Amino acid sequence: MLLAKTIESEEVVQEVGKLAEYIGNKIPGLIDFAIGVVLALVVFFIGTKLIKWIRKFIRISMEKGNVDKGVSQFVDSLVKFALYAILIFSIGSKFGLDTTSVAAALASCGVAIGLALQGSLSNFAGGVLILILKPFVVGDYIIEDNKGRE
Repeated sequence: MLLAKTIESEEVVQEVGKLAEYIGNKIPGLIDFAIGVVLALVVFFIGTKLIKWIRKFIRISMEKGNVDKGVSQFVDSLVKFALYAILIFSIGSKFGLDTTSVAAALASCGVAIGLALQGSLSNFAGGVLILILKPFVVGDYIIEDNKGRE
């Protein structure tokens, strides 16, 4: 009985030793990963502050240039989306995200969406051009005189 308990305790000691060795081998990798996560969070918070500063600068520039409110909001949203996408993309590449495959997937999705929404996107582009170029102002009358001609 005593011999069986001694053998069991030796097996337990060996298993605990293996576990300690396994954990000891994994600690440097975990520390590197934790440092990477902390750096990614720091980059994210600094990037967020920088994006807010850039957006504020663009809004002030547009206000000084007397840009239409609709154009200002559109450009602000577009800049915000693009800068946050770049920030997240760069943080993801730090963690080993394959940037070429993500870029290829985004490009193919963009082509598919562009072809599917071709008519709507042309109307959207026309609306953006009207907002930017301002050929009309509030109160203008637009008279369509086609009379059946194409």
